[in-house]
Amino acid sequence: MEIRLPVIVIALALLLVYHLPRSSFFSEPIDTKSSRLVRQLQHWSRNRLRRSIRRAIIVDQGAPQLRASLEGSSARLSGGTAQSAASLAPRNSAASPSSRLLASWTVALRNTRSYLIRQALSASTASPEVATNVVAIRGKGVKGDVDSRALERTGEYEPTRSVRARVAPEEYEGLKQQIEDPGGRALAAFYLDLKRTAKGETGAITRIAHYGDSAVASDHITSTLRRRLQSRFGDAGHGFILISRGTMHYRHRDIRHRADGGWKIFSLVYKALGTDWYGYGGVQVQGTAGSSAQFATVKTGPIGRRVSRFEVFYQAYQRGGAIKVTVDGEERRAWSTRSGQRKDAWETIELDDAPHSITVKSTGRSVVRLYGVALERRVPGVIYDSLGMVGGQMHRLLNAEPEHTRRQIEHRDPSLIVLGFGGNEAFNQWLNLENYERDLTRVVRMFRGDKGYPCLLFGPLDQGETDKRGKVVTIAKLPRVIDVQRRVALTQQCAYFNTYSAMGGERSIWRWYKQRPRLATSDLKHATPAGYRVIGELFYKALLKGFADFLEKE
Repeated sequence: MEIRLPVIVIALALLLVYHLPRSSFFSEPIDTKSSRLVRQLQHWSRNRLRRSIRRAIIVDQGAPQLRASLEGSSARLSGGTAQSAASLAPRNSAASPSSRLLASWTVALRNTRSYLIRQALSASTASPEVATNVVAIRGKGVKGDVDSRALERTGEYEPTRSVRARVAPEEYEGLKQQIEDPGGRALAAFYLDLKRTAKGETGAITRIAHYGDSAVASDHITSTLRRRLQSRFGDAGHGFILISRGTMHYRHRDIRHRADGGWKIFSLVYKALGTDWYGYGGVQVQGTAGSSAQFATVKTGPIGRRVSRFEVFYQAYQRGGAIKVTVDGEERRAWSTRSGQRKDAWETIELDDAPHSITVKSTGRSVVRLYGVALERRVPGVIYDSLGMVGGQMHRLLNAEPEHTRRQIEHRDPSLIVLGFGGNEAFNQWLNLENYERDLTRVVRMFRGDKGYPCLLFGPLDQGETDKRGKVVTIAKLPRVIDVQRRVALTQQCAYFNTYSAMGGERSIWRWYKQRPRLATSDLKHATPAGYRVIGELFYKALLKGFADFLEKE
């Protein structure tokens, strides 16, 4: 910065000297010079503002309300920017015109950009898609990507109930791949729940359970969906999260979570406990006295800032230990997990709907067996459970005892179950497709249970390998895995989302890798965080299109 600052000051000074009459500039008193500099700044900021507003209007030509609001705020914003610049004008006559201009220019630029984004988001009740597009004019990310960090900085976006209960075509503009649901029956119950949530009916919470491999464990795809759905239909809470991740590449966004090293992790992916009880998230966490984990709402952002219900998922058994839960530093509840008979158990703590910090701690000498916790709110909205399993393959879900899995899912009572596997299977050269189809069918039946929960199979990403000529091609087994998944989805009355086609089909992973910024990693098997967010956007638009079709049929 010590080198750049003088260069910037000199460059700005030379630029202004070139545009101003030289004789008058150097002959005027210092205050007059400053006024001239500020006028130049005002002229620049007004032009910059008009260009930004024109770009925002072009992004959404179908939202007159937003367009009028942006045009109406142009004069106010120009005046506010000029006043901000002028407020830094000549208070210290000894300061150089260049330094005052640099300070004024910095404030004006910051105010112009931040105020424009806030104004656009607050005005865009007519089209939630517009809010994201207006944020995207900041020039970051790839086409179709969402700058989620900008949404975090601008605060919570809450459209009206009447807007939520209908879908404008602009909201799924740029749709690449629709959800395959022959007859429109597989997701009808899910869309009906979403409609109740959109109308704001009392107790109308739409829960989505999204299982998957490392692509889901990173929470990039699922956090994009969580943010988009909750920003549009209502934030009903963060949902389920494991007590501890241990050394797994597992994380959740829009929540503050940390755990000490006293917990032991037992994942069904590695069959760590044999065929046993692994809980709703596929991981059993054990701890003794002193092991603790903390969960807290985030301080900024469009979602995740409040919680009013905290539920602990655990196993009660003969030698079970004790658990203590503190809320905002005060003990709220303590209980023993000891029971004469092994059973699944849940403990719910009701809170006021507000920001909270919650700690779960093992206090006895005996071991406690926990599955995770769920954070919710008592308001209509969407809950998106991200249930990623690092290294997961579909058949490994069978490592959990089936009846236990059914109990966990029935307790959670999701409106939709998403099963997002296939990437690790496609890379497995020893995979027997007949066995894979049989195991996939068993998993779908186990998760749907007797209630027949709506389900959707979420296809794998494209993956690349190098052929004999050195050309990157799609892994040969990937299309065959996709064919099996689509066939099982059809026979088991599930919907299907073809992620491979949504990305662009054959060799799309190579094209994503060559994008700037990169959307795929160099192993040509995984997406980058930006790439996963694009996939989340593609799926979100497909869900909205399906919801729009459902509403039209009704």
